[in-house]
Amino acid sequence: MSVIYHVAGTVTFDAPAPTAAFWELLEAPYASWLIAKSGSEEPSQLHERERLLIPADHTTLDEQGRPAHIKAIAVDWDDRSHIIGDALRSAALAVYSSGGDLADYDIGFRCEDGSKGEIVFYADEDEAVLGWEETSAPGRSPGVFGCVPWAFQPPQT
Repeated sequence: MSVIYHVAGTVTFDAPAPTAAFWELLEAPYASWLIAKSGSEEPSQLHERERLLIPADHTTLDEQGRPAHIKAIAVDWDDRSHIIGDALRSAALAVYSSGGDLADYDIGFRCEDGSKGEIVFYADEDEAVLGWEETSAPGRSPGVFGCVPWAFQPPQT
């Protein structure tokens, strides 16, 4: 049985990352991301099922009007945990591969079964892991799930 989760929140980066690092996210066939119209988008302004790349303040624009750098991501989305997890891991990997790091994050989740908690990013120089840490799980003890590592690949020079 597949259950649906709702996630909402933001992830900020330690330094703006080049928009080019996110091309695969922008062109993803199922869970594509969008570029916010301005750097002032707040999660409360998101529409359901939105995944936004937030432009850096005072960034230049290319000839198609796209920002040169991204400072954060924001999500407000309902889907299965593995689809959400893959999209968030891909966004974090884009930041890591461009030489950046995650500065701060606050992404909460709730499930149709009543459980809720937060998504946590664990990282070091060699690998990164995304975990769903439950703070409430009706009828059972809260746990951590979805901790899937992926190989960190430094940028090619």
